[in-house]
Amino acid sequence: MMMALVMPEDTLYCFDMIKLISGEILSICGNFDGPWYRARLAFYPNAATTRMIDGVSYRKASYETGYRIPSCQKVLNLRGEQHFIVHRTQIVRIYRASKAFEGLSHENAKRCQCFIDLLKNACRLSKDRHGLTGSGALHNILPTSDFDWVIYDRDPTSISTYVLSNTKKFKKELTFDMKHVYRKYAAFTGLNRKAILDLFKDRWKYFRFQNLRISLSFTDPQRRADDFLSPFELGKRVVLRGIITDSIGCYYMPYIIPICSNGKNHLVLTWLFLYNGAFKNGDVVEVSGREQVVRGKQYLLVEELRDHIRKSTAL
Repeated sequence: MMMALVMPEDTLYCFDMIKLISGEILSICGNFDGPWYRARLAFYPNAATTRMIDGVSYRKASYETGYRIPSCQKVLNLRGEQHFIVHRTQIVRIYRASKAFEGLSHENAKRCQCFIDLLKNACRLSKDRHGLTGSGALHNILPTSDFDWVIYDRDPTSISTYVLSNTKKFKKELTFDMKHVYRKYAAFTGLNRKAILDLFKDRWKYFRFQNLRISLSFTDPQRRADDFLSPFELGKRVVLRGIITDSIGCYYMPYIIPICSNGKNHLVLTWLFLYNGAFKNGDVVEVSGREQVVRGKQYLLVEELRDHIRKSTAL
């Protein structure tokens, strides 16, 4: 059995949700000891909608860009990926993914417990290794909502193996329409529809278990992303083709994916959820990005509209 998970109260973990003084609700991108955090806009106050969170009308962030938050530096301005740097003093409430089960309705709690019990018996994954983000963390689950499930573990291998080998229990099913994905990422010049579909068609992390539609994400509780918050100068643009050598890196934000190209090792760095769980070891990919040095280590940053990680058929 795994050791009990210890999560310091002062640390915010990837997929925790935060509400700001100005009312917006954001999702934490990475694990941070603080006092600064990177977070993605998830919901913003909008009186014209009927979705109520804590007694306030909210709209879910979707295809819009250009949103501004007072006292928060914006570092990414893409559809569905509006990222901000937030100081602890701007946060008025934290919705911890690891505590989300405590506030579920009896029916939803019962449904979730079945999945937790199954992974406990099959993968020795204890209850404290599970969490919910999104509408689950906000206790605002709609009848059409999927369950944005979080697992606190470094290595997804045992769970992915179990899910893929039990197709009767787990029905492969995207929790969204691909039309939404195509529209969201249409502005990326290096990704046509086929390239986008190639990133999603083999993902095992989206499935239906009984009557739960689950989108599974992972957080390594030992990793920290604080070092990646400082402003760094970007170097030259690089385009390379290589082989994924450790796909575990595409499960934890920021996604740091080792690639071998022409006998040389590279580290691809991206904050885009587009690449969450998109790769497996041995995948051949083409990467376009900008060089970035963080704490003496060089990365290839992928986050601009002309950047991409695209699956390829051959080197």
